[in-house]
Formats: sequence, structure tokens, C-alpha cells
Amino acid sequence: MPKKVIKITSAPPANASYSLALQAGDFIYVASRTPRDAQGRIVGTDVAVQTCHVLGQIEQILADAGATLEDLVKTNVHLSDMKHFEAYDAAYAEIVPSPRPVRTTAACLLDEGVHVEIDAVAYVGK
Repeated sequence: MPKKVIKITSAPPANASYSLALQAGDFIYVASRTPRDAQGRIVGTDVAVQTCHVLGQIEQILADAGATLEDLVKTNVHLSDMKHFEAYDAAYAEIVPSPRPVRTTAACLLDEGVHVEIDAVAYVGK
């Protein structure tokens, strides 16, 4: 099955050797996003604001691929500390429509000031 690079017009370009989004068959894979603006500055200081920003980026990338947040089937979320789980989960629940995708959430070392990083998979088949 050939991979197709999704042309992204609504998000800053990848800053390393990876694609922001690929389509393989009926699946769209979105590389992990952090709460940074087009100039690379961190947006927000709390996890709720950062979660909203990251999900907004993912929503825009999916739109460039012809998909929506409703098409999400899997997300992987990295938090700087699990103490942020409740606030992040509340923000996530406000934005991601039901039925929500399956999700993995783990704590890991993130850049200073970054509290959340999310990657996603969407399904656009029939």
C-alpha cells in the first residue's frame, strides 16, 4: 500500500526529518504536535490551554487531509507530569467528539514549558 504525504497548509512545517501527516490506505497518521505557534514559541503555560492548542493543530492538519476530529480512532498523549491528567482530560473531552478514540496517556520528559504532546490516527474509510 503506497503512502501519500499530506500537503499541510495550516500548520508550521516539520522541524526535523519527518512528515507532519501521511495517508496509508484509509488511515491518516498525524505526527506528534506540541503547543507551539508558527514561530516556535510555546503557547500557554497550563496544560488545558496547551491541550486546546495542540488539538486545534491536529484538527487543522486533519482538515488538510479531508478528515475531522470525528474520524480519530487513536491518540497517544505525553504529559510532562501525570499531575496534569485531570486538567488535560477535561480540555480533551471538551474538544474531541464522541465516540472518542482509544487513547494512551503517559508521562515523559518534554521540553521545558511544554506540558502536553499528542499524535493521532484517523480513519477515513467507508
